Order: sequence, then C-alpha cells, then structure tokens
Amino acid sequence: MLPSVPTLSNFSLFKIFLKLGCTAFGGPAAHLVFFYRRFVQQLGYLDEQQYSHLLALAQILPGPTSSQMGIAIGYQLKGYRGALLAWLGFTLPSALLMTLAAMLGLQFSAYFSADFFHVIQLIVFSVVAWAFWQMLRSFCKDQWQYVLMLLSGLFVYLVPISINQMLVILFGALAGLVYLHYFPQKSTLKPVTSISITAKKSFAYLWLILFALPFVLVPPLQYFFPHIWLDSFTGLYRTASLVFGGGHIILPFLQQDFVESGLVSQQHFDLGYAIAQLMPGPLFSFASYLGALLPLSSSAALNAAFATAVIFLPSFFLIFGALPYWSRLMQFPRLFQALAGINAAVVGLLLCLVVQMGEKYIRSGLDIVFIIAVIALLKSKVPVWLTLISSFFSYYGLLWLLDHYALFSFGL
Repeated sequence: MLPSVPTLSNFSLFKIFLKLGCTAFGGPAAHLVFFYRRFVQQLGYLDEQQYSHLLALAQILPGPTSSQMGIAIGYQLKGYRGALLAWLGFTLPSALLMTLAAMLGLQFSAYFSADFFHVIQLIVFSVVAWAFWQMLRSFCKDQWQYVLMLLSGLFVYLVPISINQMLVILFGALAGLVYLHYFPQKSTLKPVTSISITAKKSFAYLWLILFALPFVLVPPLQYFFPHIWLDSFTGLYRTASLVFGGGHIILPFLQQDFVESGLVSQQHFDLGYAIAQLMPGPLFSFASYLGALLPLSSSAALNAAFATAVIFLPSFFLIFGALPYWSRLMQFPRLFQALAGINAAVVGLLLCLVVQMGEKYIRSGLDIVFIIAVIALLKSKVPVWLTLISSFFSYYGLLWLLDHYALFSFGL
C-alpha cells in the first residue's frame, strides 16, 4: 500500500484538481506553477525535491506534461485511485467544454462564412508559429540541435509517408546519443532521496508492457479486421505515446491521422484547435472535440469519452511503470541526451507544420500583418483568451467591411 496523507481524502484531492481544471489557464508552464503553489507552498503535501523529481519524470516522458504531473502527484499522494481522481478532476472541465463545442460546431457550421474559417485558420497559424518560436528557444541550445531541427522539418516536408514523424523522433534520439558519445555531458539533476514510492518495483514493469502492447497487437487487428474504432484508437494512442515537448506537437500527428484520412474536415479541425486555446486545463482535451466529430457511433458524447480516455491512457501506463524506477533512471545521462535530440526533432515537426499551414492559409499581405499582430499580443502580458477573441472579431470585422464596402479600391 502507498502511504496515504491523513488530512487529504480522495474527495479533497479530486476537488483540488477540479478547481485547477476550471481555473488553470495559460498552458503547461502555467499549470506547473499552479501545481507547485498548491501542493508545495500552500498545502505542503510535497517538498521541493519531491516536486522537482516528479516534474523531471513528467517532462522526460512522452505525453502531456502538466497532465502527467497531475497524475504523478495523485499517485504519490493517494496511489492508483489518487492518480485517477487527479486526472479526472483536472481534465473533466475542458473535456466537457470541448465536447459541447464540437456538438455546437456541427449544428451551426453551415451558418459560418468562408471568412469566419479563414480568420480561425490564421489564428491557429499564429498560435502554432508562436509555440514553434518558444520551443525553438527552449529545446535548441546547441548548433547540432538547430541542424537536427532543420533536417527533421525538411524530411517530413519532402517525404510524405505515414511513418515519417516516427522516423524523425527515432532519428532525433539516435542523434542525441551519438552527440553524447563524442561530447559527454553530465546530468545536472541530483539523485532522488525523498521520493517514497513503495509500490513493488517487481510489478511496475507490467505497466510498461501494457504501454507497449497496443503497438504489437493493434496493427495485426487492423490488417485482418479493419474498423474505424481500431483506426481511431491507433491514431490517438500513437500520438500520445510519441509526443514530446508540449501539447502543440499533437497537431501534426492528429492532422495526419484524422484530417488527411478524411474523417474530420480541415475547417472543423482548425476551429476546435482554436477553441482549445481558450480552455483551462490540458490542451490534450482537444481529443474530446475530435472524438465528438468522429463517426464512431451515434453518440457524440460516447465518441468524445472514448477519444479522451485513449489519448491519456499512455500517460497512466508510463507514470505507473516508470515512477518506481525513476531514482535509478536519473543516473543515466544517455536518457537525457536522447531526449535532447528528440526535442530538437519535434521542433522540426512543428517547423514543417508552420510552413505547410502558411502555404495553405496566407492569402494576402493583410493576413501577414494580422499574424504578426496576433503573435505580438501572444508575446505580451495580455491574457491568451482575450488576445484570441479580440483578434478574431477585429479581423473578421475588417474582412466583412472590405467585402461589403469595396475598400479594396483604397489599396487595403
């Protein structure tokens, strides 16, 4: 049994994360600050070292960093049940809102004009371009990482095969290990001394086996029994298992699996991703929106629940399987050097996406001015939700005026 905290009941843990799920705007970086303030500074359920090492694990694993941090905190405090309650509380608000947004979008999309979707696409492009710039500054520190980033983006752009993104990630890990061989570096992280995970390590590896099983079992099932449920499961599970570096990286994976396959229209996809930027909680709740659009069953709510569960499933397997071994894993610098290569490679994936989106979405010089303005606002201290909403209505209103009053004649 994991040691429980007497003053923290399961319901109290759920309420804490539910409140965070309703109020935690600003993306993973902000979420991690909220977690720190609540569980370390205010409640004292974790000390500084415990929090830093749980955070290191959440960051090095593929998947949504802030959600995995929440799962790890719940697991550390209240065991398996605590992990589930922490995830449920943090994810439920945004998942419900995104499901509702998908249902309303399907019902009213016929009333949206071409300019409406065009502005949405430009906003999505601005968000992704800004995310690319932030990730570039965070993950590309050395010259070899910049080279790897450019090669990765070029490869994905020029080689449009279904496994190109997986190949890029594997190549990134290999490049990181090769660099370590010629330029050895030591990890700056200290060994864990106060993490008190008492779950039996002899059984923890079973979670890692469960994590790997879908990659072995589902492809043969897809081959012999092709079905949209299996295809959707594969796309969502693979995306969550391969994503490093933040929620924005899910975009090229999900677009390849669900937009290019024709299951979801590009316009609805972009609309949902724009709405996801306005939501509190994890960006991975975009899967709830996507699931509600998939023709899996007659129930959009059931489809959304399925997509939400699948995209977060790898995180549970990885946290439960890796956390008991984490103090030993942190002694291997090769692990962190491989991650440095992977992070540089996924920045290349995002670069490729920015180029492809720019080719499709930018129609005029006025669009470029709008994109620059949105990125400038995202860089400022203006809240993201206010930036996106005000930008949308401002540019959509301008396009409406240009369309109805023929202001193009004035050179606008």
